[in-house]
Amino acid sequence: MTEQQELTATIERRPMHKAQALVVHCIDLRFQRGIQDFLREQGLTDKFDPISWPGASQDLETVIKGAEVSLRLHDPDEILIIEHEDCGAYGEDNSEETHRQNAQKLAEALKQIKPSLKVTPLIATFDGIKPL
Repeated sequence: MTEQQELTATIERRPMHKAQALVVHCIDLRFQRGIQDFLREQGLTDKFDPISWPGASQDLETVIKGAEVSLRLHDPDEILIIEHEDCGAYGEDNSEETHRQNAQKLAEALKQIKPSLKVTPLIATFDGIKPL
């Protein structure tokens, strides 16, 4: 059995407390209030596991490791990937398209672990949060 199959099997049989969602976002302090307000508006207060990492989905391997723990222990059905504009972790290659591509790579990797996941890529801007 592969490591992925083992993780999937564990998720399917383990009794646990359940998170409604997993939220992946960047550490940038300029966007935290907007992200928290958005999550409250979505009814997710106290119902999600957060992963806050520089560049959000940019460091794919690290974020996947954290997500695997959430999936194994709290079995969320939805993942919100919240990128943001003007991200210092991205440096010069900070286009919305680059954020979209990285979020898509993360979404695809997480769906391999749990195919039924609903993954929603978003981008926080200085004017609010919108679909990516």
